[in-house]
Amino acid sequence: MNNMIESIPKRRERRDARENRQQILAVAKQLFTTQGIDSTSMHEIGRTAGVGQATLYRHFADKGEICHALIKEDLAAFQERVGALIGGAGAVPSPMARLDTLIVEKNRLTDSHLPLFAAIDEAATSVQHKAFRGPFHMWLHAQITSLFAQAVAQGEVAPLDAAFAADAILAAVAPHLYRYQRQDLGYSSERIMAAMRHLFIDGLRQRSAD
Repeated sequence: MNNMIESIPKRRERRDARENRQQILAVAKQLFTTQGIDSTSMHEIGRTAGVGQATLYRHFADKGEICHALIKEDLAAFQERVGALIGGAGAVPSPMARLDTLIVEKNRLTDSHLPLFAAIDEAATSVQHKAFRGPFHMWLHAQITSLFAQAVAQGEVAPLDAAFAADAILAAVAPHLYRYQRQDLGYSSERIMAAMRHLFIDGLRQRSAD
């Protein structure tokens, strides 16, 4: 009986925590939409959500974590869909063609979630975080490394350092660089993809001897 009584506050506490988290995310999404991520502070999110700063930071260390929570479902859907495109039963035989697909899809994802990705990327390079350690980044790195290994095995590209090449591609498709190219330099998404394809796909394919 005592155990049942003691469990009631714990369940209420868990429910309150879930409700606080959902309230924070709902308010953050609204503020990000109306005034932009850069113009929204963590303090404002907590105040508008009606939670204390300690509660806010207990759920999210920074805006990057809030942004990641907001697009978590989209990232999971991306991994499932693109994973099937590049590694499923119906995937095209050429590993480099599949790598091309992965880069195209990643750029489309970045373009459609650019402010959120930029905030995540900025937080990941802060003093409190280690860059290139997030689960999504690690998943992308593993896919690219695997595709390069397959391409080398099939003779589609010359032997190379697949892990380093994956790092180079991920640096090229990083949200902060993509945003700079799109917004500051005025590059079109088509220009960016064409340049990446020339450098990372066509540039690495081995040419057959005449």
